[in-house]
Amino acid sequence: MGSFISTLFKFPIHKKNFTKMFDWTNKNCVYVGGFSGIGYQVRQMIMQKPIKYLIICSRMENVEYLKKLQAINTSVKVMFVQMNVADHSSIVKAVKQVVGICGHVDVLINGVGVLADKDVDTTVAVNLTGLINTTLLMMPYMDKTQSGQGGMVVNIASVYGLEPGPAFSVYSAAKHGVIGFTRSMADNHYYHKTGVAFMCICPGMTSTELMMNKRDMNWMKWVPHSEELWNTVVEAKMQTPEECAVNFINIMEEYKNGGIYICSVGGMKEVVPTVY
Repeated sequence: MGSFISTLFKFPIHKKNFTKMFDWTNKNCVYVGGFSGIGYQVRQMIMQKPIKYLIICSRMENVEYLKKLQAINTSVKVMFVQMNVADHSSIVKAVKQVVGICGHVDVLINGVGVLADKDVDTTVAVNLTGLINTTLLMMPYMDKTQSGQGGMVVNIASVYGLEPGPAFSVYSAAKHGVIGFTRSMADNHYYHKTGVAFMCICPGMTSTELMMNKRDMNWMKWVPHSEELWNTVVEAKMQTPEECAVNFINIMEEYKNGGIYICSVGGMKEVVPTVY
């Protein structure tokens, strides 16, 4: 599976104490993703911050979860906007709705993801193309030289975006693309003009529905010789979504443009890719 990933699972990553830098006061936050897993926990933690709006963009609405979120902090306005990240016209429509609600966006978290290598087009559209389209369409309302006030874009990739994932090569390729897009958009040329910081979070194996629902399925056997590799993946030590979410929030509060972080087995560390 690779020495880098193997090392992650053998040696716990020590936690780092961050100095709180990001000011959440009156921020308009948009989370693109479903209602389970890491995002479920991250949104609950964000609701404890003094933000103004939390807008969730997803394909399906979860009314009970939205009520639960709202109950955490009644001073925050929780809204739902329907969005299918695999459909460009849906993203365009959703961005217009978001802007109609809050005027500008301070925090954009791209957290939608799918493990479905057999459907190559969907895997790339959801994990990469949709993320790129969402970000670029939202940027005019974040860019301080246009209709925004600066802020941050947080993209969720994977440890398999840092190293090959032979058990799911299409997913790995898409997540490599997320990291490449994030690093490129974090260039200081853009940052100094837009005031928008870009960072990328790469979770290790996490006990989310995305993973747990796949354990007993034959969804990967369409790739010859992959079954043994997949068995190695599902047997690896996993972190909980709660553990990942705590580090997720800490990373956001560090507010480091271009930061790329691994969140795995209850800890985190920053990754500094080579520039050739």
